[in-house]
Amino acid sequence: MQIKNILLFIAFLATALTGQAQFRTETGYLTFDGLDRSYELFVPDNYSPEMKYPLVLILHGGGGKAQGLVRTTRARFNQLANRDGFIALYPNGFEKSWNDGARDTLAPARKLNIDDVGFINALIIKLEKQLSINREQIYACGISNGGFMAQRLAYDLSDNIKGIGVVAANLSEVQSQKPFPEHPVPAIFINGTDDPLMPYQGGYITVFRQKRGKVLSIEKTIETWKKIDSCAEKISETPFPDINKRDGCTAVKTTWRNPKNIKTKVVAIKVEGGGHTWPGTNQYLPRKLVGNTNRDFNGCDEIWNFFQSIQAPPNLPEKEE
Repeated sequence: MQIKNILLFIAFLATALTGQAQFRTETGYLTFDGLDRSYELFVPDNYSPEMKYPLVLILHGGGGKAQGLVRTTRARFNQLANRDGFIALYPNGFEKSWNDGARDTLAPARKLNIDDVGFINALIIKLEKQLSINREQIYACGISNGGFMAQRLAYDLSDNIKGIGVVAANLSEVQSQKPFPEHPVPAIFINGTDDPLMPYQGGYITVFRQKRGKVLSIEKTIETWKKIDSCAEKISETPFPDINKRDGCTAVKTTWRNPKNIKTKVVAIKVEGGGHTWPGTNQYLPRKLVGNTNRDFNGCDEIWNFFQSIQAPPNLPEKEE
C-alpha cells in the first residue's frame, strides 16, 4: 500500500510539474539608458501573426523579481493568456525595485532616478516590432511597488496604457500632486483593510520601521481616480461569496463608470481583514509579516476580466467583471 501511495504521489507531482512547464515564460533582454534590463514573456500557444493581441504588463513588488511573481500568482495570468489570447509581460525592475516616483530614496531605482517609464515604453516598442500587439489594448498591473509603478505609467504614458490594475498600493501623495493623465485610464484597485505595510486609511508606508513615503487613503485614492476618469455614476456594489471561512477575510467590489463612456470605469475591491497580498495566490510571506490572503476570489481573474470589460467590442454583450 505504501509503494502504491508513493507511485500515485510521483504521478501527481509529474502532472503538476508538466502543468507548470506548459505556462513557463521565456527570458528576454533589453539594453536601455546604458543598463542591461530583463523581462519574462509568455505568448499564448495559439499565437498567430494574423491576429492582434492585448498586452498585459505585470509588475512585481519591491524586493521581488518577475519570475517570483509568476510563481506567487501560480502562473495564472499565463493560463488566462492561453485561454483568452493575450500576451503576458513581466518586466524586471532595477535591483528588484521600480522608480514609481519620489516617495523616498531607499529603493535603488528611486535613489538613482532610474528611467523606468522610458524602459517600459522602450519595451513596448520592442515587442510591437516582434509580435502582433493591439495598441488599443495595452494594460499594466502590479502589486505594492509594482502597483505604484502601474499608476505612474497611467499618468506618464496614458496614450499607451489603456487600463491599470493595482494590488496592495494606494496613490502616493507625490503622485497625487501631479497633473492628471492626458487621457482617462480605467483602473481597478484591490486593497486589504488590515495591510500591515500599506495604510488603508492613508499615512506613511512603514517597512521594518522605516518610512517609505506617504500615501492617500484608499477612499481618497479612489476619489482621485474617479475624477481622472469622470466616473461619477456608481453602478454596483457586490460582496464576494465567503467561500473560504479560514482565510480571515471577506471582500466586496464596487464599480463606478463614466456616464458618457460606459467603458471607462473605476473598480474598488475592499478586502476586509486582508493584508499586503494578492488574493487567490500563494501566501508568499508569513501572515505575521504581510497579513491574510483572501481565498474567495482570484485577483488575476478580476484584473483580466476588468481589462476585457473596458475594451469589449461594441457589437457584442459586455463581459461581466
